[in-house]
Amino acid sequence: MKYEEIMAAIKDINGPWSNAACMGYCLIAMRRAGLRPTVQRRVLRVLEGVFDDVSVEKAEKTGYDNKEE
Repeated sequence: MKYEEIMAAIKDINGPWSNAACMGYCLIAMRRAGLRPTVQRRVLRVLEGVFDDVSVEKAEKTGYDNKEE
């Protein structure tokens, strides 16, 4: 099996989730909450950094617990 075939096979292994989808959900929520565009941009910049240093498992647990450490 070629590399491209392997990547195509595992691409959607966890469904259509992606960092971009997460950012989209966040942006939609901030717009619905009426946050200013400057605040929206700041939150999205911070969110991009969080993707790099917080595991999916920790993020999921935080979401279920509905609290931040």
